[in-house]
Amino acid sequence: METLPADQAAVVSPDLPLRANQSARENIALIPLYQKHFDAEEASRQARTLLEQLGFASIGDKRDPDMKPAERFVAKLARALILRRSRLIIERPGAMLYDIPYPAFLRELAARYDGAPATWEVFDFDWNRPLY
Repeated sequence: METLPADQAAVVSPDLPLRANQSARENIALIPLYQKHFDAEEASRQARTLLEQLGFASIGDKRDPDMKPAERFVAKLARALILRRSRLIIERPGAMLYDIPYPAFLRELAARYDGAPATWEVFDFDWNRPLY
C-alpha cells in the first residue's frame, strides 16, 4: 500500500480495533472530540448523524463485544469517515465481514454515505480480487 500523509487517508482495518468499553457512538465521537476539539455533545451528535446516514443508528449504544461483525465494521467505517479525509482505505474487508456478502455491503454503504471522501479503496487478499 502506498504511504500517505496522515491527513490524507482514513483507514478501516482489522488491525484498528474499537475501544471495547465504549459504545459505537462513543468510539466514533472520539475523533471530533480529540482531533477536531468539539465538545462532547457536538461530537456525539456528529457520530449519531453519521450512523443514521449509514442506516445503522440502532448500534449507537452497543459496545464492541455486543456487535455483530457487520455492525462492528460500520462503527469502524464511521470512525474513519468522520475524519473527512480525501481517501478512505479499507483493508481486508473479508477479515471483518465474514458473515455477509461484503462487496455488495460495501457498495450499499458507499451509496448511502453523502460526504468526503469520494475515493473508497479496498485492499484485500489477491484471491478475493474477482469479487470487486
